[in-house]
Amino acid sequence: MHSAVAQQALEQGTCTVLGAIPRASNDTRLVVVDHAGTHLKAVYKPASGDRPLADFPLHTLSLREVASYRLSAHLDLNAVPPTVLRSDLGAGPGSLQAYVEDSGDDDAVTLTAVDAIPAAHTPMFALRTEDGTDLVLSHDARDGLRAIAFFDLLANNADRKAGHIITGSYLPGCGPSSIGTFGIDNGLTFHAEEKVRTILWGFSHSSFRVEEVDALDEVARMSADLRSALEDCLEDAEIDSLRQRAERLGEVGTFPEPPVNRTVIPWPPI
Repeated sequence: MHSAVAQQALEQGTCTVLGAIPRASNDTRLVVVDHAGTHLKAVYKPASGDRPLADFPLHTLSLREVASYRLSAHLDLNAVPPTVLRSDLGAGPGSLQAYVEDSGDDDAVTLTAVDAIPAAHTPMFALRTEDGTDLVLSHDARDGLRAIAFFDLLANNADRKAGHIITGSYLPGCGPSSIGTFGIDNGLTFHAEEKVRTILWGFSHSSFRVEEVDALDEVARMSADLRSALEDCLEDAEIDSLRQRAERLGEVGTFPEPPVNRTVIPWPPI
């Protein structure tokens, strides 16, 4: 219900750009959207503001943001905030994603001293600060994080940093039912080559649940509805690679281990 309301507002609402979001890698702007009594913040990423990358085609990151939401929504994962394509905004065509207001009390992913790792957390890696302090990044195994980790495997997400995971609501004022854990900044996804880089490797070796197996089967079948949802955002080869990943994951039956022959943690990881 919440996602449908937000999606309609994003698609049809009047947008007022408040300004650039600082420290973003690409042109990223905070927007206020108004539609039929619904008021929400959103993040506008015009395709024209992409920085060139060696491994992703220029001006495609906003399309991958939208494809990420469509895949998550099609599989009912609730891993990505509502995201739509808009062609009528000031800087040209781009993605418009509902802005998640951080709930402020979440510890799903933590950076702590070695002796302060939460009991239910899986440590991912250690680091040393400039002043010599040793810290450990860890995450817990809650369902929201698991859904994001599962989505990232399918979408081949090359950039799942800790800062790209937010627990909160994109429709403030709607109560606890609107709060979830979401993965944002999904532009580096759906590459045809294996690219997964994430801080959520703690689910490795966990067997897929029944609903996850069903989702893998759905993507492996690549129904006309799913292909239609993706084909205006991705190349045919990228959609075919998505289908093949689902097939391989279904055959293995578990969250995979991190590969040993390439970089598996994004940089910077936080």
